[in-house]
Amino acid sequence: MKIKKWIDFLLYSNIFISVCAAGLTAETYRFVHSQINLGYIVFVFASTLALYNFPVFIQTNFSPEQSERHMWVFENKKMLIVLFVLAVIASGIFVFFFSLKFILCFVPVAGTAFAYFLPLHLRSITGLKAGIVALVWTCVTVVFPLLLIFDFNLADTFSNENSVLLLQNFLFIFPLCLIFNVRDIEADRQTGLKTLPVIYGTRATIVICLIFFVFFSMLVALSSSLREDRGVLLISATATAALILFASEKRSEYYYSLWVDGMILLQVGLVVGIKFFPKFFLSQLGTF
Repeated sequence: MKIKKWIDFLLYSNIFISVCAAGLTAETYRFVHSQINLGYIVFVFASTLALYNFPVFIQTNFSPEQSERHMWVFENKKMLIVLFVLAVIASGIFVFFFSLKFILCFVPVAGTAFAYFLPLHLRSITGLKAGIVALVWTCVTVVFPLLLIFDFNLADTFSNENSVLLLQNFLFIFPLCLIFNVRDIEADRQTGLKTLPVIYGTRATIVICLIFFVFFSMLVALSSSLREDRGVLLISATATAALILFASEKRSEYYYSLWVDGMILLQVGLVVGIKFFPKFFLSQLGTF
């Protein structure tokens, strides 16, 4: 029971998804063989925590009858507000470690992310709900680290190899964002959001997600810049696709928030693992 309480805390306080964002950012540094910018990693964790807890302030319809997550949020709203405030303070402190160029580039992305939760109807545009989230994740975990690494030299930042990395990240993240729309399908129907699952149904949405993983796998298999990590990336894609294949609106909150989101950490762990334990991983992945 205590373990479940801790898992609930990590998932529903959005600490877990913030760790996922920080890990995926660290993975970018690993891909380009650059020293990790710890300040930016902490900034990503704090800003993600602030963003995902922002709805507590603007959504007044949290009801313990809606879902296990809503029940937890309803019972722990004060704690989430404290976490939000601390995360905003931490983000505000760490952002001043970066250049004015970075801040000017980051503000529109952050504004788009926060506007996603505001009553501006961005999410109401057909099919845009998952796209906004995936685009923000790609910017935060890939584009901005590359801009910092290459000191805002756009030619180096968006070189052929780095463009492959950016596309690989988006092709992996978008299906994860899209499949969460399946979890939210009933709530989106009630609020009038025209998400892909609402329009085309769960089965079609799963097919779309799997098509993205096919493109992801083709990119990984054909790209010379990802040759070193090809095996582990294909393993993470296969495991994630298997979870998505069995997704439905009836699945538990854990299925999505723990296992589906957890595929991000699986990929991070595999990519980092092949760096520190290359002989073991290469011996296991010799068939890829």
